[in-house]
Amino acid sequence: MCQRRSAMKVGTDGVLLGAWCDADGVGRALDVGCGTGLISLMIAQKSPSAFVDAVDLDAIAVDEASANFADSPWSERLCAACADYADYTTDVPYDLIVSNPPFFVEKVLSPERRRSYARQCDSLPFDVLFRRSYSLLSDAGRFAIITPASIEQEILFAAGEANFWIKKRTYVKTKAEKPAKRILWEFVKHESSPQSSELILLDADGSRSEAYAALTNDFYVK
Repeated sequence: MCQRRSAMKVGTDGVLLGAWCDADGVGRALDVGCGTGLISLMIAQKSPSAFVDAVDLDAIAVDEASANFADSPWSERLCAACADYADYTTDVPYDLIVSNPPFFVEKVLSPERRRSYARQCDSLPFDVLFRRSYSLLSDAGRFAIITPASIEQEILFAAGEANFWIKKRTYVKTKAEKPAKRILWEFVKHESSPQSSELILLDADGSRSEAYAALTNDFYVK
């Protein structure tokens, strides 16, 4: 996969979300803020029925994602477009929407302007992300994201305002003794009893945990 030009490179968050999200039975999926197209490719790989649209504000990232799609075995089921999610529309609702969203709220400028913009939630506020996802999702669809654990209450508020229900969430820890750093979320439109779990990425010796390896094994070159 090429990631030379994209502002946001492939990272653990994207790999986790792509591997964790439930793509069973998905006919149409949408990857919001697609970057290199990593998550779109993962969905296409694990769901042979899925046609995946990918959108990003950054035209350079979209060009790179398009090239990655064209080089993949699933090119006919992948499409990338430069679009502002606040204005994005579709004629047919999606069965799955995923996003590894920008989540930094403090005005910290990274050395490279495009990367700074991609990381700041001003480029896609949570209220917009949740409201648009609710409107674009099918009645039985799923909305999956990954966020820092530190903004759990903000996510709960945004989800509630958009009338989403939590179906499942996984607290991600680097090591067992450490506090959770990320939360993987799946939201649905109808009342649901949340299922909570925990994922530890590394064993005490620093090697990948069995659970982490099992989750991501299909997506690494062997």
